[in-house]
Amino acid sequence: MWRIAEIAIVDMQHIAENGMIDFGEHHARKYTARLLDMFDTLAEMPYLAQERQASFHVVRIMPCGAHNIVYMVDDEDVVILRVLHGLQNWFELL
Repeated sequence: MWRIAEIAIVDMQHIAENGMIDFGEHHARKYTARLLDMFDTLAEMPYLAQERQASFHVVRIMPCGAHNIVYMVDDEDVVILRVLHGLQNWFELL
């Protein structure tokens, strides 16, 4: 099972909105579906991505397309913390 933090919902909204502007509705929907599919994959295999030390806790980062899904494992559930562009500094944004 996966859960998503409020700020990650905002990240997903920005990704979808910018995708529609930059690439069109079809591509934006397809890309959003790809991210959601990766959320499902992470829920099935929560330890798939490598651990990274953040300022206050350990997180995992899974690349997906041009973005990184930053998440943590909480009692075998995946908590999506952020969905950030690969060029963004995830460490500073957590």
